[in-house]
Amino acid sequence: MRNLLIFTMAFMLSFSALNAFAKEHGADEIPLTFSGYVHTATTYNLGDNEDESNNYHTFSDDDFTMTPSAQIGVSNDYFVIDALFGSLAEDLNDTDGEFFLHQAYGILPIGPWTAMVGHFDTMLGNEVINPGDNPNITRSFLFGYTINFQNTGIRAMIEPGIEFIDEFYIGVGNGWDTIYDEGENQEKTFEAAFGTTIGTASLFVAMNYGQETDDQTRQTYTAVFGMPLSDTLSLTLNGVMGKGEEEGAYTSVVTGVADDGTWYGVGSYLTYEHDSTKSVTVRYEYLQDPGGSRLGFTSTDANTWAEVDDDAVLESFTITPQLLVGDYGTLRAEYRLDMANHPVFQVMGGAAGDQAQNKSQETVSLQYIVAF
Repeated sequence: MRNLLIFTMAFMLSFSALNAFAKEHGADEIPLTFSGYVHTATTYNLGDNEDESNNYHTFSDDDFTMTPSAQIGVSNDYFVIDALFGSLAEDLNDTDGEFFLHQAYGILPIGPWTAMVGHFDTMLGNEVINPGDNPNITRSFLFGYTINFQNTGIRAMIEPGIEFIDEFYIGVGNGWDTIYDEGENQEKTFEAAFGTTIGTASLFVAMNYGQETDDQTRQTYTAVFGMPLSDTLSLTLNGVMGKGEEEGAYTSVVTGVADDGTWYGVGSYLTYEHDSTKSVTVRYEYLQDPGGSRLGFTSTDANTWAEVDDDAVLESFTITPQLLVGDYGTLRAEYRLDMANHPVFQVMGGAAGDQAQNKSQETVSLQYIVAF
């Protein structure tokens, strides 16, 4: 990947006549924009879960634990750098480090194109890593189990000026959430996306395709549609569909070879704004994973799971009221009900051993964000 980045940078810089970085005076000042947030949240499981976890949650899986984190960013027209600290950084790291380079990329105009080279957020799905940019406290199942979080590589964007497409993206990079991909057997993922407006509504469609570091080809497609229903009510719909080779779904009793894994789901977000400081968002989502390749139900529900013909299904209902505090603060509370078609929640222990026994779990959360 390092050689690919070096070659691409050299190729793009060769278009010096089109390079908007060129300046007649080397001492010209480049204005910088600083941003960041401090975030603290806790999620409490209302059930008697002796494993002290909120099962199948992402970033909020520790029961009744305060999770402080922070982000600091600096950017201008030529680069973006975001650094994460605390619990979010630890969740995203492969190690236990509490620092994570969330984004770090350069921006290079080439004629009508804008190229980004480095490490940046994925274009898949509706929810993001930054907690303040999501309408709910806890992340959805679609965020945690169907998409990658970030890409490292090259991404280019153009505004083609044609009807029905406002912006178009294409890129190539490392595998899912792989920052460094070294060695001779490097796998690459290709991505593409487009955004459009339809009256007052918007649509963004994105896809990833390529081999991962485990030599499995994975492809994911998402669509996010948003529209205002009235002056105070808005709706966002998020659909996802994915497929992966040898994901462990439906292993044939004849050949002993696992079929390709598939998964698909939908999420809906209905937001009511009472006034400029108070709002509430209701989220409902449905995720089906035939064969359980992505969700791993077979490892938590061995007593009732039939791998030959069983499906894994998760549903969730979440309601999140929000209050803006002053110019920079956001205070949220949340109630969430998760449901499954198998007892995969709350490891109880006792006579049943470490075996999940419930088909649902309830959690409540509290969050405070100060952003600038």
